Amino acid sequence: MKQLLSFEQVESKGKGKRKTQTWRVYSVYSGDYLGLIHWRTGWRCYVISYDNNSIDMSLSCNKELNKFMEKLEEERNDINK
Repeated sequence: MKQLLSFEQVESKGKGKRKTQTWRVYSVYSGDYLGLIHWRTGWRCYVISYDNNSIDMSLSCNKELNKFMEKLEEERNDINK
């Protein structure tokens, strides 16, 4: 499957390794910034926050995004074991 999104990790500030990571999401096609993946403490999962309400995402974009976020949660769970 063709990659539609690119992910750039945001460097954490402070000391030590964080359990959760933050990632910027970009369109591979246009290079546009789409949003930020981050850990939502109250929900206990990763979420994406969009800066722009007019972002359209296809089913394949959403699948790619969800797969990436599932991987992040699995890695976080491995750290907590």
